[in-house]
Amino acid sequence: MVTLKDVAERAGVSVATVSYCITGKKSVKPETLLKVREAISELNYIPNYSARNLKNSVSDEIGVILPNLDDTTNSEILKGIIAQAEPAHYSVHIACSYNNPRNEQEIIKKFVSKNYAGIILMTCQTQNSSFFRRTLDQYGISHVFIMRLPQKISSNFLGFDNYSTVFYLTEQLLRKGYTNIALLTGPLDFFSENECVSGYSDAHDKYGLEPQPENILCTDMSKEGSFKETMLYLSTYLPQAIISSSLTIMDGVLEACNVHNILPGGNICLITLSEERWNRACYHPDVIQTAATAYTLGEDSFRILTENNHSSQLYDRRFKLFKDKVVDMDLCFPALPLCPPQTAVPQRYILRIASVDLPTIRAIQAVSCMFSSQSGILLTFDFFSLHDLFLLIEEDSQKQRPHYDLYLTDVSWMSYFFHKDIFLDITELLMQIPGLWASIFPKNLENARIHGRYYGFPVIGGTQFLFYRKDLFDDPLLQKQYKEAHHISLRPPKTWTEYNQIARFFTREYNPHSPTRYGTAIPTNLREDFISELLIRMWGFEGGLADSKGQLRLNTLQNVRALNNMLETTRYSPPHANQLAAGPNAPHSNLETTFEQIGNGSIAMAISFTEYASRIQNSLHPEFLSKIGYHMLPGGIPVNVGWHLCVPRRAQDLDSIRQLFSWLCQRQNSYYQTILCGQSTLLYPHASHELLRLYPWLNLTAQGLSYCRSRTYPVKGKHQLIVPADFESAIHMAFQKMKSGELSVEKALEACQANIIHQFF
Repeated sequence: MVTLKDVAERAGVSVATVSYCITGKKSVKPETLLKVREAISELNYIPNYSARNLKNSVSDEIGVILPNLDDTTNSEILKGIIAQAEPAHYSVHIACSYNNPRNEQEIIKKFVSKNYAGIILMTCQTQNSSFFRRTLDQYGISHVFIMRLPQKISSNFLGFDNYSTVFYLTEQLLRKGYTNIALLTGPLDFFSENECVSGYSDAHDKYGLEPQPENILCTDMSKEGSFKETMLYLSTYLPQAIISSSLTIMDGVLEACNVHNILPGGNICLITLSEERWNRACYHPDVIQTAATAYTLGEDSFRILTENNHSSQLYDRRFKLFKDKVVDMDLCFPALPLCPPQTAVPQRYILRIASVDLPTIRAIQAVSCMFSSQSGILLTFDFFSLHDLFLLIEEDSQKQRPHYDLYLTDVSWMSYFFHKDIFLDITELLMQIPGLWASIFPKNLENARIHGRYYGFPVIGGTQFLFYRKDLFDDPLLQKQYKEAHHISLRPPKTWTEYNQIARFFTREYNPHSPTRYGTAIPTNLREDFISELLIRMWGFEGGLADSKGQLRLNTLQNVRALNNMLETTRYSPPHANQLAAGPNAPHSNLETTFEQIGNGSIAMAISFTEYASRIQNSLHPEFLSKIGYHMLPGGIPVNVGWHLCVPRRAQDLDSIRQLFSWLCQRQNSYYQTILCGQSTLLYPHASHELLRLYPWLNLTAQGLSYCRSRTYPVKGKHQLIVPADFESAIHMAFQKMKSGELSVEKALEACQANIIHQFF
């Protein structure tokens, strides 16, 4: 066991100084505090705050760590633990990790520091065996793992025999003629979930069948993750039965079935692993539930913990699986053939939507079947590149009968199309929608307003934010190295100068000891990505595209500084982000590659939009999922981003459009969109404690919207309206000349301004 003396020797200070650093009773020099923190981290020292328990041979307190208490199985396990602990005069301290490894580690360290008699835990970091050896084993804390067993570790473990349960369920379905069975579980590195897949596969093998890969779905253990996975699955496949590994996962499955108008027991057979109780039917009456003895597992976990505690040197580690009583029950499955769901509804109208392929629009498309079943109005989506969509809006809107009823329109296009008189003034139409003004972020509504009138319905809003490797920023050794080099603390950057300084520190080419290959990822290869990155830097250096009178003024000292800053950033970014993609139909961006770089831990920080936050989170390797932090971007002025559904002046059925807008304002839809794509223009998700816990960037949205600034370009030229993309392209090409070294920043800005004036004015 690591002692206070060990830490003092490693840090080269006195034991008293270490004590002061830990308790804060006396102030110490920052450099001394850093040395002590570094020593504590290296030795994995956990302060013991329970002097009473140090003097006593046996503690009367135990800790229980569960992912959550929402899942009734977890609640039943806890009830069993408490039922045994109370008569034995033990106090039970309960904490939830919410499947966040960082949270779990802090909870374990807290419990160890208080010298509890033992810990019972359902871990969310099964691959981190070294942590458990350095904490629970090293400090001699008795412990029992339940449901999820860390790899390559010898510990007490209690779980359910999920292999036998799922084998039995799958076999019974196959025997009754079911041939298309889906299985939905949590992460496969959890013992309980991996056993489900093994049982499912072996049952198919017994009947000489090969399970279809698309029928084995893995998600996190939340109902939101299950809903998202099932929604995507049901958009393409319709199984005869779905087996889920927990009631929480089944909650998400049921919600997805409801959206797709699939009736449990009528269109599909739903089965979930659950716990034994006499009143199971009142929970999900149309779902078949198993009868695992969760309460008994809780009782036994306490018994094993205390037995181990009293004879830790002689006690053999226990591995025990509890048999689910469902294997002795005669289950009643719905008879085949099941009725297909009513996918077709009487449609009196079709709304055709032209759009860019964005996550939020895909989310709306995924849940649009619910709107169609309620209204009889079918939504169809055609997807185009940014360039092609812009041209299509100009062309299609001029037709006597436009092919499309709605166009997805970027906020930067609104002024241009307004001057071309393309969109319908829908102010009165929006006034007819109850609750609209109170449900949407005011900034998003403002984006659709021109001269006091509304010309679009906001469906995508949000803002930019900084995401970064919080674990690296908090690392004592890296903090020490950074402070020695720059004389300030390592923190999320507040300015663009600080941003580059940190990016350089985390780029291996400039710092061979960097844990990441690149400091950041800045997309400058495509105009659409480049312009947002440029503007936030210009504003951060108090520059911009125009002066206070609105006159174009590019070659200013502030802009020169901003462009030099941006050019420096490219040196700390992966090459793929800086390669120029040519042609109007070039891919929208290299976002997928950037997300991959984030997911595998190759970069330390980057700027992105809330529109893509969910995709960033989904791309993260489980090892990095809990290590990402979110913060306002440097300079504090994000770009005002947004997309609206706009109506052509010659639209045919305004009543159907009004119904669609009204449906999009519903609270439930905003939850669906947030779960499926990570953001919504509606306020409701930003007040949901469940979603805020899952999607931390939601906390930044309101703050970002309050400080964001709009992209405003000249609209009227000498002879014609100026297309926003043409203005952006001129600046983008100037930047490419700066980056290649063809022109200095000053000369490129001067030439760019002259070119724009000549071309447009």
